[in-house]
Amino acid sequence: MLIEPEKRPVTVLRQIILQSQNKRSFSGHHPWILASSIIEPASTPAVGEQVDLVNYETKWIGRGLYNPNSRIRVRMFTWDSSEFITKDLIQKRLDRAIQLRSRLANGSHQQALRIVFSEADQLSGLVVDKYAEHLVIQLTSAALMPFLDCIVERLFHHYRPLSISLQVEERTAKSEGMQPESRFLIGQPPEEPVLIEENGLQWHVDLKDGQKTGTYLDQRDNRLAAARWTQPDSRVLDICCYVGGFSLTIAKHCKTSEIIAVDSSERALESARRHASLNQLEGRITWEQADFFDSLSRKLDAQERFDTIVLDPPRLAGSRDHIQRALGAYHKLNYLAMRMLNPGGTLVTCSCSGRVSREDFRDMLRGVSTRVNREVQILEERGAAPDHPSCMSCPETDYLKCIVARVL
Repeated sequence: MLIEPEKRPVTVLRQIILQSQNKRSFSGHHPWILASSIIEPASTPAVGEQVDLVNYETKWIGRGLYNPNSRIRVRMFTWDSSEFITKDLIQKRLDRAIQLRSRLANGSHQQALRIVFSEADQLSGLVVDKYAEHLVIQLTSAALMPFLDCIVERLFHHYRPLSISLQVEERTAKSEGMQPESRFLIGQPPEEPVLIEENGLQWHVDLKDGQKTGTYLDQRDNRLAAARWTQPDSRVLDICCYVGGFSLTIAKHCKTSEIIAVDSSERALESARRHASLNQLEGRITWEQADFFDSLSRKLDAQERFDTIVLDPPRLAGSRDHIQRALGAYHKLNYLAMRMLNPGGTLVTCSCSGRVSREDFRDMLRGVSTRVNREVQILEERGAAPDHPSCMSCPETDYLKCIVARVL
């Protein structure tokens, strides 16, 4: 059962009690209150019901939206006792998020950018991406579903797009107790993939069957940085290339001797080949379908050497329980890569696992440096593009790490 926003009480709200041993957990205003951190109420609040979080002494802490089906029981929206979670509040925060993106929307960024980035914009569970004249909403919180109409209304007010579509991924739906779906709320699916420009390249974005909301926007600036650090006539290896974002950007902006791009998905590589053709870069890149560990190991055994290696694996740590396993995989991946880099070669190594901190990632790289007995110079420590800001109270929003290094 969902609670309609206008029917929520705004004077007397149900209280959710924080367990006493967790009373210090929220001094930084983290927006996620986990089921393990609260005393479950005698009667269960409905999905999306507005609740007050109090400590074991019933002192008011903050206000959020409840979901009995989610591990994140309460998504916090305000720490001001005079502020309630209404349509007006949601729309004001949308306005604020859009105002920031209007400052970033210049050149190619105007065609494709993230308009709303969930917790970073104090709209936990909501992501909105813009691709030319089309908007894609991704909901990761069932508690926000009652606000969907007012979200769509505000987005249409600002952009007058040709379409607004909704994406609820199967994995998210299962964890949130809702149904997976992909549908257009306004307008019709475009007959052809939407054409956007990024870093001087043209890209087709499939709004119906593409990855996430259509493509990955967060690596935009890192792709250009990788090209900037690639020396002329370099031999380049791009591991986990997906649709060729790094490879094609390097090929566009650098004169290389060879680029080899590896991914396990033939479907992704088919898209990469189409984009190479679209940008008149056929023949500049060799596309290889393989498991990335297998490909690296074979190339190392064959004593192949490269001047630039890009590592952009998928998320390896989906929960705290997976952090050590993920760090082990990152270690192996970077170990194999460093052994194949020529002296003074460039390593562009990434992690999109929010659970892996920047400190953990640096420590992993330091361990690899010691193991291969090669000094590593950090040239740049990067993150997601500015339309994906990070929020100090929610470290998970600083999920993307990209280190550009020189391996001596």
